Amino acid sequence: MKLIETFRYEWRIQFRNLAAATVFLVFAGLLFYGGFAGKAELDERISIIEAHDVAVAESMETWLSDLRKLEQGDNTETLSPTTGSAMDVVFASSLPQEPLSDFAVGQSDLLPFVGEISIWEPDIRLFSKYEFADPVGLALGSFDISKAVILFLPLLLIVFCFDVISADRDSNRLGLTILQITNLRRLFWQRYLFRASVVLVFTLVSAFFVLVLNSGNHAFGDRLPVFGIWAFSVLFYGMFWSMLIALIASFNRSGEFNVLTLLGLWVGLTLIIPAAGSSIAETLYPTPSRLAYLAEAREVENETRLREADVANEFMLDHPELLVNSDSEFPARVSSAFLVTSTVDEATRPIVAAFEGSLLERERVLSIFGYLSPAVGVHSALNEIAGNSSRRHQSYLRQARRFKADYALLVGPDVVAKQAISSEFFESLSQFQFMEDPLLGRLDQNIRPIIFLLSLSIGMLLLANQRLKAISPITY
Repeated sequence: MKLIETFRYEWRIQFRNLAAATVFLVFAGLLFYGGFAGKAELDERISIIEAHDVAVAESMETWLSDLRKLEQGDNTETLSPTTGSAMDVVFASSLPQEPLSDFAVGQSDLLPFVGEISIWEPDIRLFSKYEFADPVGLALGSFDISKAVILFLPLLLIVFCFDVISADRDSNRLGLTILQITNLRRLFWQRYLFRASVVLVFTLVSAFFVLVLNSGNHAFGDRLPVFGIWAFSVLFYGMFWSMLIALIASFNRSGEFNVLTLLGLWVGLTLIIPAAGSSIAETLYPTPSRLAYLAEAREVENETRLREADVANEFMLDHPELLVNSDSEFPARVSSAFLVTSTVDEATRPIVAAFEGSLLERERVLSIFGYLSPAVGVHSALNEIAGNSSRRHQSYLRQARRFKADYALLVGPDVVAKQAISSEFFESLSQFQFMEDPLLGRLDQNIRPIIFLLSLSIGMLLLANQRLKAISPITY
């Protein structure tokens, strides 16, 4: 039987019917729904970021106008007594949304992506909007196209590929087929790879249409290269499941056996193992609750504020050079607040480090399960590609705190000495800008599970091919 004839036969019996069309339409519907749900989430985040940045910019523009009035000696009686203090400077901090952020929401709805950097506030309150979020309880995040692929692509492959041999076997046609065909393995792979290819191509084409339809917030030219990396990851995921299904089919058992076995594997690999991985990670490295973490940090803060006067006096005794007279002296509470905030940041730094350390250990344990479940490894990679991984958010938080610390070091002497900053100095200040790591660098941790996945797929391919040799007409 020629290759083209085989493809035509498979197309006619597998895909040219109402049932197949219905299955594909349902799957496409899930992909499009996931894509539009992700876009809605992305649109909301971008709207929040833009509104936040504009609000901070307008506030600082008003503050700068007052500072210039102060410098010119105009209308000073209507100005705030803290006008010109470096303490009042606020920097907008936001996490840029990646070109493919709508394809994998991840935990971005639970993790901070905007904040106001001010040395009035200790580090623990830079992102107070997210104090009561519970990432552990909502670890799966929102529905999106990546999650639709992870969950339902294996099912679609199972539906169309499980009976490559068993259909003939169950109808007692296999013995006759073997007698007529000189190379059963070749026929098997031709039929099987055609079915699997149709499913994978349909998945990627549907995802590409979602890419085109959702290209509103980022230029299509920026999204396309990232989509290519996303598509390759999905392709590796599909290859794993294709080879697993082929391996089960090569055992030459009934269609019922194949379906039940594959559904059991799907439940185990996509649902049970990821859940078990999360539970084991939590058991080995229990994450302190965010509320407990904040309570501990605020206890330190309250203790420091109770001895506010002592903190200020101790600092001045160590730095007498800052005790200067100035015509533009601010209320004592300004410098005192700066010293308290600096002390709180120093005292709570171990608490913050311990909290983040536990999160990193959990991520490390979960990454191990990427070798046991393709759903874990590939989903983690897709979140990273989309720019919505927890690692990227943690990098954002660290950079925001580092920016605040650098600014505090820069203006600290002026604040303590109750000196005003100039409008020229204010305009020379650099704004916060998130420093993005290259995508390929961020994917370094995710590549190894995917390579292992590819190696396992090749191993299953070779084993399935070897097992096909055992099928002969004698058994029928």
